[in-house]
Amino acid sequence: MKRKTMKKPKLLITTLLLFFTNATISYAQTIEVSGIVSGIWDVDTVKVVGDIEVREALSLNISPGVQVIFEGEYFFNIQGAVKAIGSDIHPIVFSIIDTAGFHNDTLPGGGWKNIRLEDIKASVDSTVFSYCHFEYGKAVSADSVYGYGGALCIRNSDKVSIENCTFYSNYAFYNGGAVYLENASIKLINNNFENNRCGQTFTYYGYGGGLCTDWGQPNIHQNTFTENSSTGIGGGLCVRFSDCMVSHNIFKNNFSALGGGFGILHIASCNFVISNNLFTQNSAEFFGAAISNGDCSPTYVNNTITDNHCIGGGGGFYCKDSVVPVLYNNIIYGNTQFWGEVNQVYLWDLLSQPNFYYNDIEGGKENFYGTGGTAFNGEYENNIDENPLFEPGQFSILPESLCVNAGTPDTSGLLIPETDLANNQRIVNGIIDLGAYENQQNVGIKNPGSSKFIGLKISPNPTYGIAKLSFEIKENPETIIRVVSALGKEVYQAFYENLEPGKQTFDIDFSDLVFPAGIYHIIIENGNIRMEEKIMILK
Repeated sequence: MKRKTMKKPKLLITTLLLFFTNATISYAQTIEVSGIVSGIWDVDTVKVVGDIEVREALSLNISPGVQVIFEGEYFFNIQGAVKAIGSDIHPIVFSIIDTAGFHNDTLPGGGWKNIRLEDIKASVDSTVFSYCHFEYGKAVSADSVYGYGGALCIRNSDKVSIENCTFYSNYAFYNGGAVYLENASIKLINNNFENNRCGQTFTYYGYGGGLCTDWGQPNIHQNTFTENSSTGIGGGLCVRFSDCMVSHNIFKNNFSALGGGFGILHIASCNFVISNNLFTQNSAEFFGAAISNGDCSPTYVNNTITDNHCIGGGGGFYCKDSVVPVLYNNIIYGNTQFWGEVNQVYLWDLLSQPNFYYNDIEGGKENFYGTGGTAFNGEYENNIDENPLFEPGQFSILPESLCVNAGTPDTSGLLIPETDLANNQRIVNGIIDLGAYENQQNVGIKNPGSSKFIGLKISPNPTYGIAKLSFEIKENPETIIRVVSALGKEVYQAFYENLEPGKQTFDIDFSDLVFPAGIYHIIIENGNIRMEEKIMILK
């Protein structure tokens, strides 16, 4: 099997932090640690000069802005409680001083050995990673137990949360290029997985280039998976052995042999709904560029699956091993195989027969591929075959799209969330649209009471180019509009004087701004009033 040629890593925080400095509880700028650690790290730089461990009865707090720099191939074992809580302006960074040899997948050089939480006792307080940045973690070991989770490996431990973190360029010999979970029902919310990878081409197929979860029921919500890869299944995310909540995530430009964006397999009974996700520009060496289902039958609701490409078939949706997924309110359109040939759904075997209700599927069931596709006999009701009419360069649908108000009239039992992928109202006037984004044409501005701002709206969101900001003010002092990255770097600012009271609209053309894709914060400051919303910028 060919390996995908990964792009050259982007200039990231490591290159900006050539010299790490901080202040400790003893007011030193830099400390060195090894062996048993605990207490508070409130310094510029923590140099890890040997394996470190937080024992069961101990705890460790890491302050915002601390740079944890591994001086060699050391691991961080946690049996106690760790609170690594940074901020959007001052994230906590886990990295290594020298990345030479990192891209040699058979040797551990060039990376630190990961953070491991295994069999944490119920009496131990929870561990929290918030606003942390993990890069160049490398799980490569002759012992297979230690070849999982490039940055984080969590086994048999539920009291962990990972929120607002970034995982960049981590690697695992086996599964979970950035994070591996085994029987760990934890929270992973609003994280960014980029350029992580796992697996060996000729000796072992990896699962979950960004994230792999085996057993357990983690909550995987509002994350982005971009340019991750695996050699087996699930370039961005792989779910195995038990299903879990997968909602409001973006999968873009990931790669694998099967399931370039997302792979799910070996689950006897699926109880959760996969909803409000966007799959675009993912690719697969064989089948299922966006999604691969194997030996399991999940339910998919209100996902947008478009512009994915694979060699074998099922540019949008692939099924194997006698599975019967159920799909409601999805858009599966513009996906291809081979050299641009349209192919949305590929059903490998005769007994793989999904049921489709109220979806927009290009080509309809007559253009399903595979043994099961050519002999398709699953239920296929109230589906359409129409161009979804996305906003130019976007994935929200235009008001004139036939996907507007085309969803199932009976949403009971589908666990429909209150908001769509852009965090706008999901069901409008009692009717739901198709895809991950709800058209908001008929949604009015809500008055939050005494606030001088009435309803900040960003459209479209996500965006490749121009985003329109709309809000209303009752007073007219100076107003500042700022755009800030997830790591706290201001990338745009505009200043306005003496705005007239009433509705204000401003356009920001993100295509003209030089910064990478990802989640950003749009902040409006008007006197003592501050309003903030997130926006996803695509490139």
